[in-house]
Amino acid sequence: MNANDNVDHDICLQAEAERAEREGLPSGRDPRVDRYRLVVRALRRPLEPQLPHDFDARVAELALRRDGDGFEDIMVSLLLLAMGVGALLFVGPSLAAMARSIVAIQLPQFPWQQIAMAAVAIVVVWAIERGWTRSHPSARPF
Repeated sequence: MNANDNVDHDICLQAEAERAEREGLPSGRDPRVDRYRLVVRALRRPLEPQLPHDFDARVAELALRRDGDGFEDIMVSLLLLAMGVGALLFVGPSLAAMARSIVAIQLPQFPWQQIAMAAVAIVVVWAIERGWTRSHPSARPF
């Protein structure tokens, strides 16, 4: 039996399923025909109603409204910030001591005031942008 014989056999089964559906014959005689009868029934059913024309915009608006709004998101952000600061405070001195022992030269002093001011500026800009996009959802960059 080659591929053409299989195709011909399937075509015969499809035709028999269509005839059985048209004539309203009971199912259960041949399971292969019954599988094709399910397909014939599905093809005769009317199509589902079409989606509204603004469906995509409504779904996108709903996703944007739920994105980043919530107590959990704020808590996760604070937790990650606390973990980063804790890791820096915990590992920083030992890394500095290790770096001094590896490198024989004196490490430069860090300008802590400038680093702190840059961090504050980044947080302020982030907070302003987050508040702006919440009050003006159309201003989101993506």
